[in-house]
Amino acid sequence: MLERLYRLSEDAVRSTDTDFIRPLYHTIDWDSSLNALLGARGVGKTTLLLQRLQALDLPPSEALYVDLGDLHFQRNRLLEFAQEFRAQGGRYLFIDEVHRYGFGGDWAQEIKQIYDLYRKDLKVTFTGSSAIRILQQKADLSRRATQHRVAGLSFREYLILAKGIQDLPVLSVEELLKNSVETARQIPEQFHFRPLEHFRDYLDLGYYPFSLEGTTGYISKLNESVQLVLESDIPSAIDSGEADYAKLGRLLYAIASSVPFKPNISKLAERLQMSRETVLKYLKMLEEADLVISLRAVTKGVAALSKPDKIYLNNTNLMRALAPVDVAVGTLRETFFINQLRHLTFEKHILPTEIKLPKAGDFTLLRRDGTYTFEIGGPSKTRKQIGTDVNSFAVVDTDVTDDPHRIPLWLFGFLY
Repeated sequence: MLERLYRLSEDAVRSTDTDFIRPLYHTIDWDSSLNALLGARGVGKTTLLLQRLQALDLPPSEALYVDLGDLHFQRNRLLEFAQEFRAQGGRYLFIDEVHRYGFGGDWAQEIKQIYDLYRKDLKVTFTGSSAIRILQQKADLSRRATQHRVAGLSFREYLILAKGIQDLPVLSVEELLKNSVETARQIPEQFHFRPLEHFRDYLDLGYYPFSLEGTTGYISKLNESVQLVLESDIPSAIDSGEADYAKLGRLLYAIASSVPFKPNISKLAERLQMSRETVLKYLKMLEEADLVISLRAVTKGVAALSKPDKIYLNNTNLMRALAPVDVAVGTLRETFFINQLRHLTFEKHILPTEIKLPKAGDFTLLRRDGTYTFEIGGPSKTRKQIGTDVNSFAVVDTDVTDDPHRIPLWLFGFLY
């Protein structure tokens, strides 16, 4: 039974590029008994698994990659497979696309059983859609699995992979805010590139790694990917009957038609012929699937079904693919900023990082070391609208500045 899966795993490893390893790879404890890599379709979760498998340099009988969307797992149970794999000497099991399992949500219970029975000698890492409600699964994997969120490419990663500009540094947000004048000059000079020369390409085509296969047809592929998320990933990650594909699509289109979207929930409910509660639930689904980013005012809490004050598409590539008309350059800048900054909210801490909407300015970053306010704009943007507080910054669409409180926008693409 295992021979075919061994061959598929070996083929997958052979086709994997290891010239560039994303920073996230090095933050994962691959020897942990259970890891979960969660992210949107197409952001590179599978590549991380296969790069680790390649690094182990073990035969497939000891370290194996399997895709739960494979026909084998439409007829055979994962638990029984894992038992046989372990009995034949298996030590590392990399499970891809758990939400495509042929037995529905049973994947969570079976992975829990694998962990409980064999965690001492079988290391498991699995990937799944970001829409998976791992915290709500009956199996309660949240207490067992170490979770890692996988985002699309940062501007920095895009420059490395698409433009061949190697060894670009990752910046901490503290370093970026403190030393932006020097850093914005030093990085391009040291690595011999002009940031703005590549920035527009990234905004259009650089977020999803599959753009590296070629930009022809990229937008069409991205639309197909979004359609699969709505048709397959979201329904497979939630309780049966909770989502109507057509209405999810209409809601996403309504957002894309008017970003940044300021939702009137009652009007949306009437327009889409659903209840107010269902609209809020669908908005939450789209956010969990990494299709949109919902923001709330600083004065609001984060209750599961509280009304967001403003909604953006998750990234600028989605704007190009889904928006029916040309998007304002100001909205592109804002979307890039919150998308790249949002990576900070994935950090695990008792006081998690949050992005909110301030009374004055565009965005507020709430961190354990302080609160920072940002106003996003063109090359001439100043801090006039947000004041001169030490933690207030204008983020400007230019290559360099001479003012530490006016930070080039592109620099926020170096946070990971």
